[in-house]
Amino acid sequence: MRIVIALGGNALLEKGKEGKAEEQIEAAKKTIRLLKDAIEKNDVVITHGNGPQVGNLLIQQNATNEVPSMPLHILVAMTQGQIGFFIEYAVARLTKKRSTTIITHCEVNEKDQAFRNPSKPIGPFYKTPKPGMIEDAGRGYRIVVASPKVKRILEADMIKRLIGQGRVVVAGGGGGIPISTKGKGLQAVIDKDDLSQVLANQINAEVLLFITAVDFVYMNFGKPNQKRIEKITARELKKWINEFGTGSMKPKIEAAVKFIENGGKKVIITSIENVKDALKGKTGTTITR
Repeated sequence: MRIVIALGGNALLEKGKEGKAEEQIEAAKKTIRLLKDAIEKNDVVITHGNGPQVGNLLIQQNATNEVPSMPLHILVAMTQGQIGFFIEYAVARLTKKRSTTIITHCEVNEKDQAFRNPSKPIGPFYKTPKPGMIEDAGRGYRIVVASPKVKRILEADMIKRLIGQGRVVVAGGGGGIPISTKGKGLQAVIDKDDLSQVLANQINAEVLLFITAVDFVYMNFGKPNQKRIEKITARELKKWINEFGTGSMKPKIEAAVKFIENGGKKVIITSIENVKDALKGKTGTTITR
């Protein structure tokens, strides 16, 4: 079975940690240990976020004028290599397979309305605002950049060839490097869930697995009338998309529906601790045709 596994930030760096190399290696090992069965029994592509890592790079750039700063799409490329190394290290030591990290480019429409209305906060928090910043959830001010929709993944064919050779492929890190239709890097970030869906459909994956902080998707999450969703069709779920607000779950729900509508068979949303049972249909939220 061909699976795309989209790792959330909590699967790569535990809350409360500083982000030291040793901490990130241990987080990767913990995650791969829990994914071992899935990796060894299936053809697997791993995508991942890069929020803490790219934020740290921005802090480093702002701390000195002694070295030239890099544009955002280059920082995404740098963190793809960094996190890819951590995951490859863990795969080599904990599974029977070997892995390859692909620096992944996402083609977007440079006329996407997201460029006219940048809204995605990134990087560190500041106490006082600077140009191009917004206040973020009462925690301080952050830079905002565009987050356009993905049209296609340029390296999809190479990823398919590597899967065919038995490799675990680490791709689409941080949502991928945003480029224009002419190949120019853009000052933007790509939503990891959007990237994972487009990539999964391009490589004809059967299952799209989102690893997140909760065991199930809930309607009215955090409210007295919250309701756990265990099994649901994409058609049913589509009716409720706007009920999920703009939090981290809505992009996953949108991506799940699109994946199924474009030929995918199944989407699973669950926590890393429950991934083994979720793949057997024993827990987690499962979305089908």
